[in-house]
Amino acid sequence: MYNPMSLTGKTIIVTGAASGIGKETARIINKLGGNLLLLDRDAEGLESLAIQLRESNTKTVARAVDLSTVVSFKSLLKEVKQELGSEYTGLVHCAGIPSVLPLRVLSDQQYETVMKINTQVALDLAKEFSGRQGHDTGQQCSIVFISSVYGVVGSAANVAYATSKAALLGMTKSLAIELADRNIRVNCVAPGFVKSEMAESVNSMFDESYADRIEQMHPLGWGTPTDIAYTIAFLLSDASKWTTGAVFNIDGGYTAQ
Repeated sequence: MYNPMSLTGKTIIVTGAASGIGKETARIINKLGGNLLLLDRDAEGLESLAIQLRESNTKTVARAVDLSTVVSFKSLLKEVKQELGSEYTGLVHCAGIPSVLPLRVLSDQQYETVMKINTQVALDLAKEFSGRQGHDTGQQCSIVFISSVYGVVGSAANVAYATSKAALLGMTKSLAIELADRNIRVNCVAPGFVKSEMAESVNSMFDESYADRIEQMHPLGWGTPTDIAYTIAFLLSDASKWTTGAVFNIDGGYTAQ
């Protein structure tokens, strides 16, 4: 059956795969026939997902790792590539941490931690993925970064998070040009507020009316991880083979106002 969104024959790295957007992205990739390397620091959640995905005919490898402490991803990607028996053709950096702190109390260490996970790890993985050990096929390959509406518009008490996510927009456009001649596309998804574990942790900092106010900021209401995962799957598939350097605002109308 014709399916331009098919990921059969593709092997994709997904960070932050134990929860939220990363978890749902892994599920959609699996349903579309893709093989997976799942990365997350939550070993229990990661293995639970991997067990489910291994019930299909595709290959899934899970590695519990604290991305903030990894000095080099070269050996990890090389080791798992041998286990999967195929070259990587896709990378999705979903891992990220929130930061709700006004400027007056934001410390250098807190800022650096957010930038490390949200931005630096994205760059480090892209570097290794685009190297010989990560990408050495005749296929077109795809990198997808996950930014945020806060990388596009401003919000009080979000300077560290917004900076880390805005940096991904520039990274996307620059790498799209640099890696085009290597047949690697680079795109970015900027989600609005979706119902996830991260959203719940942020909501818990505020009163009960906070979630209602957030929903009212989205003409189509709250989103779900699946809404974002579908766009990511499109960007990984051959259906988007002429798409690179683009930022997709998948936000229920948040930035249209």
